[in-house]
Amino acid sequence: MPTEPAVSRDATRRGRPRSAAAHEKVLAATAELLSEGGLPAVTMEAVATRAGVAKTTLYRWWPNRAALALDCVAARMAPIADGPRGGRFRDRFRRQLTATLRLLNGRQGQAILALIGAKQIDPSLGRAYTEQIAQPRRAQTRRLARQAIEAGELAPGTDPDLFLDAMYGPLYYRKVVSGDPITDAFIDQIVDAAFRAFAPPRRTRR
Repeated sequence: MPTEPAVSRDATRRGRPRSAAAHEKVLAATAELLSEGGLPAVTMEAVATRAGVAKTTLYRWWPNRAALALDCVAARMAPIADGPRGGRFRDRFRRQLTATLRLLNGRQGQAILALIGAKQIDPSLGRAYTEQIAQPRRAQTRRLARQAIEAGELAPGTDPDLFLDAMYGPLYYRKVVSGDPITDAFIDQIVDAAFRAFAPPRRTRR
């Protein structure tokens, strides 16, 4: 696949203000094309035709198809981090994993997985995905893990990234690699296992 120019977040915000309705039509069309044929199917011509907008409109809003695809995926992954707050951190992580699974199992999830696959062979896209999607989302869940440590649900000195890998790794392995079923019971198992593995030491009675 030919390497496209580096994707800049600032470059996606140029031009006149966007029409909210047209913007959502473009993102929906992009998601459909990603689901159907991966990143190669997301050409500016194809998106413009399916969304019913002019190609020049797309170029006012996005510098290239990679930037458009990233915006599309970022918009669809954002709701995962917007779940209800409060309660035990174990339950909050369980809700996040459940929301992640539901998104990946839906039609929008196909677009996300297609972009994840495309970035493996496109270094520029991979860097942009890391900077614009993976790192911000990781920062959010890392803060949640640190709050769980402060609340005493995880052991002092727990490495937040190692804890997150232990919890999210099994879900993505089954979804992307093995294809084994992912059920609500499986999510309960991996959340419980992660919290047991990183649990604070029990106090000994004298």
